[in-house]
Formats: sequence, C-alpha cells, structure tokens
Amino acid sequence: MNRSFSLTIDGTPLSAITIASQEAQLPSYLVSGEKQPGYLWDGEHLTRWYWKSLSLFEGTRVLTFEALSITPLSQLSTTLRDEALTLVRRLAEALLRCDAAFLDLSSGIIPLWRLWVTDEGEILIMSQDIGDLFSSVSSDEERYLNIACWVHHTVHAPFSLIDQMTSLLYYSAVGTPPFADRNSREDGFRHLPLSMIETGLDERTVSFIDETLSMSLAKMREASGNKLPHKALSAFLEQSEELVWNLEAVAQVMSEEARLASPKAAEFARRQATRANAKIFWRKFGWIIITVALSLALVTSFVVGRVKESLAPPYTATFDQEEIIKAYYAAQNELDIQKMDAALARKVKNPSTMEVTNLFVTRQTRQAYESINVQVDPVQWIEEGMPPILEGAFIYGVSDVAIERLDEHSFIVHSTYWAPYNYEGETEEGPMAVYAYDMVQRFSIEMGKKGWYEITQISAPEIANMRRIEVATYTRTTLL
Repeated sequence: MNRSFSLTIDGTPLSAITIASQEAQLPSYLVSGEKQPGYLWDGEHLTRWYWKSLSLFEGTRVLTFEALSITPLSQLSTTLRDEALTLVRRLAEALLRCDAAFLDLSSGIIPLWRLWVTDEGEILIMSQDIGDLFSSVSSDEERYLNIACWVHHTVHAPFSLIDQMTSLLYYSAVGTPPFADRNSREDGFRHLPLSMIETGLDERTVSFIDETLSMSLAKMREASGNKLPHKALSAFLEQSEELVWNLEAVAQVMSEEARLASPKAAEFARRQATRANAKIFWRKFGWIIITVALSLALVTSFVVGRVKESLAPPYTATFDQEEIIKAYYAAQNELDIQKMDAALARKVKNPSTMEVTNLFVTRQTRQAYESINVQVDPVQWIEEGMPPILEGAFIYGVSDVAIERLDEHSFIVHSTYWAPYNYEGETEEGPMAVYAYDMVQRFSIEMGKKGWYEITQISAPEIANMRRIEVATYTRTTLL
C-alpha cells in the first residue's frame, strides 16, 4: 500500500507518497510533460491540487507535494471506518462536480489509489496519470485490489459510480469489497449479503447497501437514467442522506471466519462456491461435453437406424397400443434414447431426442468424474414422498401419464412433465427447485407390416401451467 509521510527538502517542509523502490523503472511518458491537476473538495469548494516532483528519499521513489497530511481511502475499513458514510458521501459530492475527462472512467470506476482523505476530512482526487504511475510499478494483486475488484461487469454503465460508492460502504463494514471474491464474480456478481454478516450496522443502512448491490438492470436504469456516471451520483446522495452509520474505527479488518460466522452466511458461501465451481467446470470442459453430445447424437441416429433394421422384433413387439405409450415415457425417464425409439416406425422422429441426449451426457459425465448419478426419476421420487435429493442433482421425466383414445389409431396423452429448467422465463434464484408442467402429446399407433404396433406419428410436447417446486437437498458429506 502506498503510504504518505512528511519530509524536508532543502529546508522546505513537504509531504510525500511512496511510489516504488529505487530500482523500479518508471515509464518516461508518465514522468515528463505537463503535470495534470488533482482536486481537493472540502464540502463547499473544489480546488486544484498539484504535486511538485518525483524524488528519491532513503532508497525509495516518492511523489512530493506541499505539506498536507493525507490518508489513503483504502483505510475506510480500519482507521477511517467510523467516518465511512460521511467520507463516501463527500467523495460522491466531489465526483459529481468533476469533469468527465478528468475522471477518466475507462474501467467504469475510480481506482482506489487515486482517492485520499486529509486530516480535516477533505477529499483529494489525484489525476489519472498518477493512478497510471501507481499501476505501472504495482503487483498484479495490488492492481486487482485497487481497480479490478471494484469493477462490476453486469452493472448498467451510468450506474457504475453509484455501485462503487455503495461497494465502498460494504467494504467499510466488513473489510473486503463485495465482488472481490472469485466465487462472487463467477456467480453473476452476487455479493454475500451484509444482512447475513454480524456487523452491528444500522438495519436501514444494511438494507440500502444490499438492495443497491443486487439491483436489477431495470431499477439501475430507473435510478441513473442516461446520465454520465458521475452525474448519476445525485441519486446516491439523495438515497443515502438519511442513513445512519454506527460502526467504530478498528485496527484490523474483519476476518473471513468472522464474516462467515452466521449459519446463513456460511451456507450462502458454500452454495455460491458450488455454483462458481460448476460454472468454471463448464467453461473449461463444456465444449468437450457439447462435442461429445453432438457426436453421440450422430452416432445414436446411425446406430438406432441399424438396430431397428437388425433387431426383430423390438422389445415392444408384444405390447398393445397403450403399453407402447407407457414404455415410451418410462424410457424417457431412464434417458434411454434407444428404448424410446424402439417402437417408432421408419422415418418417424423422436421430438425429445436432443434434450434427452444432452441430459444423458451430463449424467454420464458427472458419473464418470464424480461417481454419482445426478438424475432423479420423478415417478420414483414421488412414490418415496419427495425426499431430499443430492445437491447438484436434477429431477427429469414424466409422471401421472393419462392416456385417452381418440379413435382406432389416435391417442392424446396428458401428463406431468418435470424438468430442471424454467421454459417460461429466467430461472429464479433461491433454494434448489424443479419445474413441473402440464404436458399434452399426441400419438398415432398402427399395426406394422411385421405384425406389431408402431408409433407412426408423435407430436412435439405442449407444456403449460409451470409450477416451481422447491426441493430439499443434502450434500455427499451428509451421508458420511
């Protein structure tokens, strides 16, 4: 972390900020040319601030300026914690009054090493070239903590500084930015809710922070409109005006153990890690699985055609028409394409082939890597009283099959279709759930030339009346 201190050069008292060791090579384009001003905001006036020189002091390269005692804003989580709300609101006031070109919001946020606080509570915003200077001599970890971990990639662009100001309040309360953790970023930028962490912060302030950090795009647009990000801070100032900040300054930031002390926080972190790891897995290996699925679909279509020609009779040869329909759905529940297609007449296509194939590949891949069967047959699950299922598993299949004969060859089938997907909108966040639908499908079944019934026509499933059913889960360790 860059620190500030006082020094005297040629009898003149100055202040300085450490930049890097003497051996560090500073980019020439950053240390030559016209100095760009920073700005000081005292709550009423915005005044220009200039640094004096880059000097060498006791083996360290430092940035010098007229005597001014300052503290990095990163101390909001420790020594400045008791003043966090006041300082963040004052920072928002300063940013609101700055020029867009000076702010240089190319990353959507103000890098933390550009932000400082004087002993009098003034806000100092350094120029972007000084920020670039810090960046050029910093480690990857330091760059992440000052820039990248504050960038919220799914945020509405004009809302970005409102998001950063709120993130600073979250950081002040718990000692870490809301989206610094890898799992949070992999999990769609979901932060560990402040309400789950035992901070003692005023409940209204906690609600404001949590709601702002998890705001939908529609509400972000409503709050910030099409304003420039720094101009949209007027909404943040208005909404935070009546908030209460009742936390004290501390010497050390809250530990991860303390943040996850409550059962709710620990459970949230565990579930988030599971989702994040799954996303990373699919990003790394998804193309392999998709390739396998497509290859399997091609091989299946070829093999099934050969099997139908070579295997006589099929296992459904002795079945009547209704038994063939029941066998079709039983095979679907087993994710067995070959058995589903056994009674199909030539050139009749199974409308569920791709879906069943994809889920079959997912099940087999997980079984190969983790030695677990992640598919649950809904018929068996219902018969057992809908017990908890393994976390990460999915319920898929058809139950409550009711067959209605329309004429000698035609049937309409009403059933309940169970799937891990919400086909009517986005999958809702929350506890593990399965989606149940009313399904209607039509069959034509006629006697074939070889003396057994065949499906000569099958319609695409028609689903309606989606119900989201929460499902209790257990982890593998629960069984150990």
